[in-house]
Amino acid sequence: MQQIDVFLGRLGRLLALAASLCLVVMMLQICLDVGGRYLFGAPMPSTLEIVSDWWMPALIFLPLLNVEWRNENIAVDLFYQTRGPRGKALLDAIALACFGLFLALVAYAGFEQALRAFRQGEFIVGMIPVITWPPRFFLPVAGGLTALLCFVRAIGALVRVASAHAPTRDHQGPHRG
Repeated sequence: MQQIDVFLGRLGRLLALAASLCLVVMMLQICLDVGGRYLFGAPMPSTLEIVSDWWMPALIFLPLLNVEWRNENIAVDLFYQTRGPRGKALLDAIALACFGLFLALVAYAGFEQALRAFRQGEFIVGMIPVITWPPRFFLPVAGGLTALLCFVRAIGALVRVASAHAPTRDHQGPHRG
């Protein structure tokens, strides 16, 4: 389980780096579009379509695995702080399993939509045609990998519930198993 966690952490950092590069390219494209529009009267073709169908999905979905791996998702710990180590580990397992199931269902639905778009060769006709099916796979890939991470960590939390000493997610850092 530890090896899977570490592998997913590395993959998450790689996807987050890809999202960072997409952000830089998006900023450059928008600057060139605005500059071209106001300085030369010639905007970059199909900037709106490319930004909304390529760069924004990349920025939203690609970092998802890294965010979960680093425990940086939003959490409400209303009842969590009053529990002992085993209670916290059990709550971790339940939360991770629920989030993993949700992500798996979303990834499955997204995969069906991505396959449909791929089969149709989906594109948008703007000033120039923009192929839009490849970024449809960002959600199923990132969501599926994040669901896998959640399930691996839920199993680890259940192991902590059964063990004599059950450290919580809060105290393990990113390399927990």
